[in-house]
Amino acid sequence: MSEEKLQKLKENYYDDRPDKSEWFLEVRERAKSLSRNNVEHYAPHKAALALFLLSQGARITEISKKTGIGRDVIRGLEWRHNDTLETKRKEFSMRYAIAAQEYTDLLFERATQLFDDPDSLAKISPEKLAITVGILTDKAAQLTGMATTVVEHRKGASLDDAANLINEARSRIAKGKVVEAELL
Repeated sequence: MSEEKLQKLKENYYDDRPDKSEWFLEVRERAKSLSRNNVEHYAPHKAALALFLLSQGARITEISKKTGIGRDVIRGLEWRHNDTLETKRKEFSMRYAIAAQEYTDLLFERATQLFDDPDSLAKISPEKLAITVGILTDKAAQLTGMATTVVEHRKGASLDDAANLINEARSRIAKGKVVEAELL
């Protein structure tokens, strides 16, 4: 194999991070119980990469472009490896929660620095501060179990009812059945 082809193979399919090599081992193990025409047999590296990307929340069309695997094959992979995907997604969500906590600490540290430096605080646009407050308020409500979305159902006249009332009023006007009234 030429050096160029080997480099391209490494760029596309080789990753020595433990999380991706675990996917390759998962694919190889699951392939033992599957028929030979499954992607786990004929392209295990591509299948492992597709599963890794699925666990990260990548879209199927994105995965298809990166791996060269068809969307229907990716959906089949997702179906056959659903149990492992769920386990890995929980692990990744824990990692993201830890990272979010670290960045939240940094944000509060930065906010404290800004209180001590009015010139730097003046450089921050009110829109950015408002967005930050909104996101933090929403997350605080989410973490305490409060509702973050309110759906209101109102009873009353519909647009069709209003259109009917307007048409009735127009017909009364046309017939001359209008009551004179004075606004006070």
